[in-house]
Amino acid sequence: MSRQRTRAQRRSEAREHRPANEPRRGGNSRISRTKLFVASGVAVLAVAALVWAGGAANNAPASTLPPTITQNGHVRGPANAPVTIEEWADFQCPACAQFARQTEPLLLSQYVANGKVAIVFHHFAFLGQESNWAAEATECASEQGKFWEYHDKLYASQAGENRGAFSKDNLKRFGTALGLTADFATCVDSGRYAQVVRDDTKVGEGRGVTATPTRFINGQKIHGAASIDQLKAIIDPLLVGK
Repeated sequence: MSRQRTRAQRRSEAREHRPANEPRRGGNSRISRTKLFVASGVAVLAVAALVWAGGAANNAPASTLPPTITQNGHVRGPANAPVTIEEWADFQCPACAQFARQTEPLLLSQYVANGKVAIVFHHFAFLGQESNWAAEATECASEQGKFWEYHDKLYASQAGENRGAFSKDNLKRFGTALGLTADFATCVDSGRYAQVVRDDTKVGEGRGVTATPTRFINGQKIHGAASIDQLKAIIDPLLVGK
């Protein structure tokens, strides 16, 4: 291809690189400048918004938990809440992750934050060895007061069942990322919570749990990753007069 530009190309490039304050020939220069200033202002605001959004994303906290929510062991919310949601779940379960990442934040902000609902987590590890290891790791994190932070980290890190996502090495790396001490890694390797996880799963079986997630809302059994609207239809009547 020739390196020489045609006259038409040179004219086109001149139009594209016209100085911002140069009026168009044959036009109203004041109107053109006004439009240009407005357009420039919009562009600046758009760029600023993108920069802010990028910075916010980079600096966003790992958890968006409302500040009024208490977390104690495996419980989110006050022990005397009028509605209790007991959940049996497996950390490799995609439907459990869907609930944890999409529906649970809405429950936290709309019900748990104002003391109306408490969420209690129970292990139902039945999808393979990595389910057991992940569940045990949450118990190790609980020793350092970070059960729920680790719970959230696991659901954000799923990558297929028993494919190495929840290998012991990865589980220990998650703990490091959350600021857990070296005792956490020792705990993960020890397997000392294996029986706790098995016992919790057995309790779930005794309650009739056969799949995850399964929840009991003040005793009413709900299967699957229920939407916030489905849960509201159950929770709201229980809160009448509370």
